[in-house]
Amino acid sequence: MTKNAELVELTNKYLIENYGRLPVAMARGAGAKLWDADGREYLDFFAGFGAGGVTGHCHPAIVAAIKSQADMLLSHGNLFTNEPQIDLARRITENAFGGKVFFCHSGAEANEAALKLVRLAAGEGRYKIISFNDCFHGRTMGSLSLTPKSFQKGFEPMLPGNVMVDYGDLDAVAAAVDDETAGIFVEPIQAEGGMNEPTAEFMQGLRRLCDEKNLVLVCDEVWTSPARTGKWFAHQHYGFKPDVMTLAKAIGGGLPVGACVASPKYADVLVPGTHGCTMGGNPLCAAAGAATMKLIEDENLLDRAEKIGGQIVQMIQDAKIPALEQIRGKGVMFGLQFDSEREAKPIMMTCMEQGLLVCIAKKNVLRLAPPLTIADAELEAGMDILINVLKG
Repeated sequence: MTKNAELVELTNKYLIENYGRLPVAMARGAGAKLWDADGREYLDFFAGFGAGGVTGHCHPAIVAAIKSQADMLLSHGNLFTNEPQIDLARRITENAFGGKVFFCHSGAEANEAALKLVRLAAGEGRYKIISFNDCFHGRTMGSLSLTPKSFQKGFEPMLPGNVMVDYGDLDAVAAAVDDETAGIFVEPIQAEGGMNEPTAEFMQGLRRLCDEKNLVLVCDEVWTSPARTGKWFAHQHYGFKPDVMTLAKAIGGGLPVGACVASPKYADVLVPGTHGCTMGGNPLCAAAGAATMKLIEDENLLDRAEKIGGQIVQMIQDAKIPALEQIRGKGVMFGLQFDSEREAKPIMMTCMEQGLLVCIAKKNVLRLAPPLTIADAELEAGMDILINVLKG
């Protein structure tokens, strides 16, 4: 088997270096564990920026669905339909707010579809979108226009009309609305921005404002769903329903699936010719997504997320970790906020050296996202590594 060093060298030779990759090549995964090309084992509390999924690596039920579908049909073009994408769309809408689904491959693509839907629904002359400081909606030009300027540098000018205000400040949102405003994009938890949580009052206030001003409310659930926060979709924690929801990452069980979900009111805005994605909803990826949704239900992973999340919080609180200011998040999606003197990246690198994969959300925020299927013993082992590093 080719080793880490050789694969890293070949990566540097053949792949564009836009990721700042670590010097590790992953070779195999099972459940909450990954193995690199040198055979070293890691507990995965990183989840590949969330795309590693809530069901763990290579879950047998998802692998079986992929293998079965691969023997029958991989792609056919989107002038036709297929049973797996219908199954996945049904499972999403029945657990959300009804409506219909457009499939693509990624969160950025799902947000691009939502952007077009909002503009079409708003009508001529209304094109402005309100988003929030510390948000992240993607790196395509439309989604990037909704994302903070630190990500936009070198790519200006952006799509016109975006207005960015402070997350949680309902008065600032109301003040930003004018006759040209079409909609609002909001994350129910800001993942890349530091695992920031809103209040229920803020989210419900956005719903009321959109109803009053005839705006389209879009929830970006690319990181938070399905099931990671202990609900099928994180907006369900706050007692409201968005008009549109975007999904990706974990929804595919490890394969690339993106989805733009429109409520019944907006389900027929994207008519033929307005938008498309050649491979969106292809049978293989859709089969993996449907199997993921079924697995969450069959194994009661919503309750599992609540249980594991409570255990993680308790272990961290009991450890009395120096410089830890706050634990943020829901279910099994956490950010550990440290004071300004302690940076998260050295913690991440030390954890990796000791066989635990975690990630950073901001300079002083460490991110934890283990799979919901993790065994209790694996959870304890991973938390032992983390706590020892944090207290070291």
